[in-house]
Amino acid sequence: MGAIYCFCFAPAALPTDLDFAACGWEDPIVVRPLAGLNAVLCEVPQDRYTGDAAERRLADLQWLMPRLEAHDRVITQVMAHATVFPLRFATLFSSDQALAIEVAHRRRTLLDFFARMAGREEWAIKVLLDQDRALAGRMRALFPETTDAPSGGRGYLLRQRQKVQAEQAIGPWLNQLIADLDPRLLQHCASVLKRPARDPAVANRACLVDAVNAPALHAEIARISIDYAEHGLELHCSGPWPLYSFCVAP
Repeated sequence: MGAIYCFCFAPAALPTDLDFAACGWEDPIVVRPLAGLNAVLCEVPQDRYTGDAAERRLADLQWLMPRLEAHDRVITQVMAHATVFPLRFATLFSSDQALAIEVAHRRRTLLDFFARMAGREEWAIKVLLDQDRALAGRMRALFPETTDAPSGGRGYLLRQRQKVQAEQAIGPWLNQLIADLDPRLLQHCASVLKRPARDPAVANRACLVDAVNAPALHAEIARISIDYAEHGLELHCSGPWPLYSFCVAP
């Protein structure tokens, strides 16, 4: 039994003769006009993504990762030609008719999205913390070195207590430091969203940027990076990515 795998939606102006052969996807991909819009899709066996066997495949990173990467390459190629409403990996429709009904139902939402997001990009910014450098910095700030520090066992216990206090101070200090991040980013962004941060990241942001402002954003990130470096923090910026963070799934 077959299904329709949909990568993304795009405006009607998207060329329908795009060649996706270099994206590494295993099925032929087409651009199909629907309700005055375009859907980028292919036909797939439904049991590739649904059922017990599919669950095992989706849990196998060797099977999953190349397909995730190919999915993103397809969307990235479309982004070179038009504003894209991206869909998550393995978004399936049971039939052409089911897809057409869904697009017609969401047509106004999609048109509004394309109007608002034209010429905009999503950039990801992560803040990474070097715990050792941050701890050393808190120790220096809280307990300046003195010549009359006790030696021996008393000195050891004192240093351990100071280390605990410094570790406890990292959280509030870090929150205050990162609180200045969003206002600086917003000088050059239309929107900044807080995203869940996974270790070793201590902050994760999705930035919606007018493409013409991207160089200014990158220059600001470089300045923030200099300010953060002395505190044991690093900024990592990547993109542009599909606008996953700024779209509502249709």
